[in-house]
Amino acid sequence: MFCRELVINQAYHNNFYDGTLDDLVFFDLEWCRDFTARGLVNNKLFGYTMTRILPQSNRQYIRIQLIEHREQERDLIATIVQDIAQFQDKFFVGYGISTSDIACLRQRLGAIDLTPAVTRMQMFDLQRSGRHPELRQGLNRLFAHLQIPIQKSIEGKYIYTHGVRVLRRQEGYQAVLQTIYEYCLEDARNYFHIVSNWGHFFPRLQQRDRLCLPIIL
Repeated sequence: MFCRELVINQAYHNNFYDGTLDDLVFFDLEWCRDFTARGLVNNKLFGYTMTRILPQSNRQYIRIQLIEHREQERDLIATIVQDIAQFQDKFFVGYGISTSDIACLRQRLGAIDLTPAVTRMQMFDLQRSGRHPELRQGLNRLFAHLQIPIQKSIEGKYIYTHGVRVLRRQEGYQAVLQTIYEYCLEDARNYFHIVSNWGHFFPRLQQRDRLCLPIIL
């Protein structure tokens, strides 16, 4: 499995909510289309990004994992549910986390018949954190509205359509994998800038605004 971990020395300000930076865990899932022997589309969970601030420091930890074989999906999902259990008392944060990310995770948990030890997540969904139209127009538009410069060479749909090239080891798959990694890293490096800039453009959130949703139905 492709896995990269890094730590960034960067000071952030909490203009996001009435808690601490240490209690926020940014969470993002990527999936790609795969095909059955009969040619039917079968979505796979392809990538996972997790980033948080290390306790009592100004150091941001980032981990990005991408599968390189179909058989690695179960191991990736096992890592995800382990993180959910480890950070169950913290707040997971993501754009569309309560809809697309959790729906994808639920579907794949059922497909591989894996029951997590912790079955609920408490979270802030950036897409649903207010009535402002800027929150409904995609993560890149949110970055732009918060005046956070982003440099991306692809759009998110690239992962959905090109991830299968990695799973099939098609020509050029290593370049595809690197491109997807760089896309995920650009988001991860800037997630906590959202936390710093949020209060300048939107009302600060309260812990009571969090969602608490099941990851299995």
